[in-house]
Amino acid sequence: MQTMPVPPTPSPPNGSQRVLLNNPPATKSNEPDYDVPAFGCTALVHLAGYLRRAADCEIALVDSKLERLDFKRTLERIEEFRPDVVGFTAHTCEIKSAARMAKLVRGRLPGVVTVIGGVHVTALPRETLVEFPEFDVAVCGEGEVTFAELCRALDAGTEITGIDGLACRESGRIRLTNPRERILDLDALPFPAWDLLPRASLYVLQTIRGCAFACKFCMNSNGKAVRARSVENVIAELEWIITAWEPAGIGFGDEIFTVDLDRTKAILRAVIDRGFHERVEWSCLTHVRFVDEELFALMGKLKVGYVGLGIETGDEAVLKKMGKGTTVDMIVKARNLARKHGVPVMSLMIFGHPNETAGSIWNTIKLAVKLNAEAPVFNIMTPYPGTEVAMLAARGEGGYRLVSTDWSDYQKQFGGPLEFANLRGWSISLLQLFAYTSVFLWNLRFLDLARFMWRYRAEGLAVAAKMVRGLLGGNVSASPASAREPSETHTRAIAESFDVWQKWQVSELGRARRSGRRQQSA
Repeated sequence: MQTMPVPPTPSPPNGSQRVLLNNPPATKSNEPDYDVPAFGCTALVHLAGYLRRAADCEIALVDSKLERLDFKRTLERIEEFRPDVVGFTAHTCEIKSAARMAKLVRGRLPGVVTVIGGVHVTALPRETLVEFPEFDVAVCGEGEVTFAELCRALDAGTEITGIDGLACRESGRIRLTNPRERILDLDALPFPAWDLLPRASLYVLQTIRGCAFACKFCMNSNGKAVRARSVENVIAELEWIITAWEPAGIGFGDEIFTVDLDRTKAILRAVIDRGFHERVEWSCLTHVRFVDEELFALMGKLKVGYVGLGIETGDEAVLKKMGKGTTVDMIVKARNLARKHGVPVMSLMIFGHPNETAGSIWNTIKLAVKLNAEAPVFNIMTPYPGTEVAMLAARGEGGYRLVSTDWSDYQKQFGGPLEFANLRGWSISLLQLFAYTSVFLWNLRFLDLARFMWRYRAEGLAVAAKMVRGLLGGNVSASPASAREPSETHTRAIAESFDVWQKWQVSELGRARRSGRRQQSA
């Protein structure tokens, strides 16, 4: 019988080590849903939940984005705690903010050890420590076990180079230790330490790690081996959160929440049986291959905010090359089933696929108008390190030219790091603007358009400024050209990061399959 984790009862630690985890402030609010979020940082609460079970230390979390803290106030909060170790998490567009925060901390607390984790440093571990000397150590890949072992070693004063999953400094050089194997049994993990963050209006749960697909624009940081928590485990966490904090919303942050339809339906039925379905608003992301009428009928009984569908493009040829196994007909069918059962849809699309043309983008816009999703989203392709798109851009292939390694440019709503052979930099932003307005205007959703324009008015002005700079022959990025030019070292590292990452993905997938076969035969 499986032992269920129980909500933690905080108790004073016996150890003297003090560890603080920080989600650093945004330099500016480019994407409000992420830079000024309604939810706490899922990565940090997972780390903290494991750390307080595996290491004898006092732990604090400072989520600067959730708490609306600037750099000055964040530094004050960190100083108040007087940590021995400070861990930061950062996506690519946030890495400079994390480095700025680490520099401030080291200036005020000279003996502190600064640690960086997250998807960016996982893709570029050596290059990140070279570029940002503010970080002492990097945790690469899945962080729970690695970070706990690191904290224990630092507390004991023992060598850290034998810990898997690290990039560290040794005699003036950067040393990479062996990769960290992923955790296969997610039910063995303690609950995330939600109690260490202030109450939020939205809680985002991670119930699955991994995605079996190989989209060119995604690094797939959780790996190809799909590992799922049990229904009972997920429901226990949900019950804890809903009872303790009474949030307005629950989101499932899994890459494909419905990849196992039977499991997903069991979770939804349990939610309905416990009466949670009307107490909060629900949202998730999924794939049009993993939905059916029974699923949407169950979702229709919940108070659903949206179901995000990864559509990516409306062009059949681009879809085929993408390898997602979807067609326009499948996309339309999924949307119609959702509409039939009153389930709002967020349609997630990208402009700038390999060798994209204005014609293929036009097909995407036409499909978006036809789908008429409650929440249409059009992103511009961004070459995140570790992705196939980044590799192609670094090599000058796929109709791409990499023009920036200023990581602040790596914003999927704004573009900037890429030039497209078949499209001008400003014209893809114009098509993006046209796409948003077309969905609302062609479907006579004038009030929705007005709300959309008001909510994203600052972002709209930034896009307009980019287009004006492009039309005048200037730099389409807001960053100075001198800060953007990719160096040969960066370009080579970005090109190589995809191959290195893919080899590890294949290795981990094989290990997960072997483990599954052993469990079946036991």
